Amino acid sequence: MHLSERGSAKSEMAVFVVVLVAAAALVASLTFASLNGAPKLSAAQAVPEGLGSFQSYAQLQQYVAANAKSAQQYGRYGVGFGGLIPGGGVRFPIEFGVALAAAQTYAAAGASTSPSFTGTNVQVQGVDEPDTVKTDGTHLFVSNQNSVSIINAYPPNSTGVIASLSFRTATVIGIEVAQGRLMVIDQRGQYVNTTVDLLLYDTSSIASPKLIQNVSVPGDYVAARMAQGFVYAVVQQPSYTFAGGNATAVMPVAAEGGASAELAPTSVYYTPNRAQVSYYTMISSINMTSGDNSIKSVLTGPSSTVYVSTSNIYVVYTNYPDLFMADGIPGDAYTGGVISASDVAQAQNSTILRASYDSGKVMVAAAGSVPGTTLNQFSMDEYNGDFRVATSRFATIGGTSTMSDDVYVLNENMSQVSSLVNIAPGENIYAVRFVGATGYVVTYQQIDPLFVISFQDVTHPAILSALKVNGYSDYLQPLPGGYLLGVGKDSVPASNGDYSFYLGLKLSLFHVFANGSSTQVSKLLIGDRGTDSPVLTDHLAFTYDPSRNVTVIPLTLYLVSGNQTDQSGIPAYGDPVWQGAYVIKVNDAGFTILGKVSQYPAGENFGDNPNGNLQIDRTVIIGDFLYTVSQGEVMVSQMSNFSTVATVALPS
Repeated sequence: MHLSERGSAKSEMAVFVVVLVAAAALVASLTFASLNGAPKLSAAQAVPEGLGSFQSYAQLQQYVAANAKSAQQYGRYGVGFGGLIPGGGVRFPIEFGVALAAAQTYAAAGASTSPSFTGTNVQVQGVDEPDTVKTDGTHLFVSNQNSVSIINAYPPNSTGVIASLSFRTATVIGIEVAQGRLMVIDQRGQYVNTTVDLLLYDTSSIASPKLIQNVSVPGDYVAARMAQGFVYAVVQQPSYTFAGGNATAVMPVAAEGGASAELAPTSVYYTPNRAQVSYYTMISSINMTSGDNSIKSVLTGPSSTVYVSTSNIYVVYTNYPDLFMADGIPGDAYTGGVISASDVAQAQNSTILRASYDSGKVMVAAAGSVPGTTLNQFSMDEYNGDFRVATSRFATIGGTSTMSDDVYVLNENMSQVSSLVNIAPGENIYAVRFVGATGYVVTYQQIDPLFVISFQDVTHPAILSALKVNGYSDYLQPLPGGYLLGVGKDSVPASNGDYSFYLGLKLSLFHVFANGSSTQVSKLLIGDRGTDSPVLTDHLAFTYDPSRNVTVIPLTLYLVSGNQTDQSGIPAYGDPVWQGAYVIKVNDAGFTILGKVSQYPAGENFGDNPNGNLQIDRTVIIGDFLYTVSQGEVMVSQMSNFSTVATVALPS
């Protein structure tokens, strides 16, 4: 069980974790329930599940209504249905939405004389991910909460906003850019009355974007990707509504150009176990050229993690089969409005849906379940037709109730090919990365074991090495030549307990040899306790330029002053003194800080004015210039000396 403290509320977290450990002891012997057709899972076994679609609205209505019975109980006590209990053990990660070979340098399309530029840091090469900043090498497309600005970016002496789109009644989630097209994904409304808009603009006349398609899907945004000239978006809408305290089934709907319509029942799929069908998970595809679109839907629980390969979309949601069941429906958590630690520590499994896609056509193909919960999208990967997933679960190992970290390999039908269980008993997964036939898993309690796992024999995955170093990595970036860059935190073990205190930011350079052994070549420590970076939770904030062997890390620097001392063995927190981006050279010898860039005026820093909207959270390199982006402005700096070349104010 992970007992390391994060942030400022350290003692409270430690107490909560101790409670969960005790709770786990009470329920560790529980196995996954087999009820009303739900598959029975052993403690570490993945199983496939069949999929079907409906033939009529009456059949769909009857199916959903039957599962609304327990939601009826939730409504009476004011407890939300679906997603009632967060998954993933203690860390409860939320995905915001990560990069294999995608920290690459691109050349501007159709312009051989245009400079190279860095693109969005994505997980799978060829599968783009929406972000707040995009570039085509000449322009920057920048979104903040309520607007999207198109900026002349290169050459820097011509910088300026040439077009701006306002979305005052919505929040912009992300944007995608293709040749002559801009996709804006926004969400409007609040509580249960939310809608996701997929707005396609013609930008062939770059200064005059023209809306050519508007697909609206009621519900909440989960994730999106762009591949093969299509945007694929995952949105969830409730399958029940509450009126007068009664739960009523509703049909899945979407709108095109303002005209709303229900999905055909044959486009709605379900799994036979009837566990947690509180949402319609809608998978929309939109042609970035024509705007043509289609939607498929699957009845699921609350999905939180999405992984997309070059041919498949995997959507994951967590079940709690051992939780109290209402009306005999497995996975429905009705406890009269009270959730205890023993409820949280029950057996969990994750349902994984696979939908194949090709040129905009989406086919719901298979579903299966694995024990435990996933950390984020990097916990999943597709390789040579097989699907790999790393999970954490409550388990009893050697008679002790603890956490177990496992890796499963499934085939295209979601049947188990192999597994590697109990990798690091008692520890939580902090980072995962799959690269070809090798997997990397970082677990942490007091020190950071970096596990190197071989999938060369996919039927018998094997741990090749486990490197122990201080601190941990939250994000892993593969580099050429068998190197691996980790971004995380340094730490110091507590003197009187089985946990650690987080310190400043830590960059680690690992080298993995051909035989699977590994070593930490170098480390770079930045700042004192409190120093943080968006890269730790959002891979999109990471920039890597392989042509220069340079990475750019946005961060907030905390430093301990002379009058700050440790208290009762707890390291002192620093004060925020600076916010900006570090530009760091990475080679086989280690790290070299090349420069630092901040948007705050000289003599003023983040500690003086933390609400100035000048906190850098995205960076782009175009040619010999670094573009740093905050909510307030875009700043252009020379890569040679990091002097400011230009600034562009963004709409407030």
